[in-house]
Parts: sequence; C-alpha cells; structure tokens
Amino acid sequence: MNTLEITQKIQQTQSQISLTLDSPKSVKLQVKQISLLQKQLRAIKKEVNANIRNINQEASQSGTDSIVSVGLDIFGKHKWAGRLRAETRRTIEREKNYLVSHTLKSKKQLTISF
Repeated sequence: MNTLEITQKIQQTQSQISLTLDSPKSVKLQVKQISLLQKQLRAIKKEVNANIRNINQEASQSGTDSIVSVGLDIFGKHKWAGRLRAETRRTIEREKNYLVSHTLKSKKQLTISF
C-alpha cells in the first residue's frame, strides 16, 4: 500500500470516529464502533512501521558493487571507482530519506487520529 492510499484510509477512518451522547445503548454501540476503528488504525500503523523497516533494511544492505566500479578497480582507476561507489551510496540514502519522510507523514496522521 502506498503513502497516498494509507493517507486516504486514515482520513476515511478519522471521519467515521464520532461520539454522540444519546441513550446508553447508543453510546455503547458507538464505543464498540470506535474500538473497531482503533483496531483498524493500529493495523495501518503496523503496516506503516513495516514499510519503514523495509525501507531502512533496503538502504542498509550493501549491494554488490556495480560492474562499472569493479571494472574501474581492475584497470587501476581506484579513485573513479571510489567516487562511483560513494555516489551510489548517496543516491540510496536520498531515496531512503524521501521514502521515510513520506511514510512518517502518514504515521503522524495516524497518531493524530488516535
């Protein structure tokens, strides 16, 4: 599920949460509905946390060097190979930061809903 879908789900669930103090039976039913919505929000939160863990795990795994950087190392161009690997690491870090920031926005909305 992507960030937009999660945000829409949170907003939809948030709009359903309301409590009007009518009769005791009505209030009891509303409380049950709110509890069910809270369970749904907790499930969404678990999914968001799992997404964040996956993003962090993918970013932290050091993949094999690209064929180009290995080739540069073989032919003695160590400086260029190092630059290429550093740029690859920076690109992965930028992607990670972008994904995590968008996922955290959804998580923040989820926290506000509770």
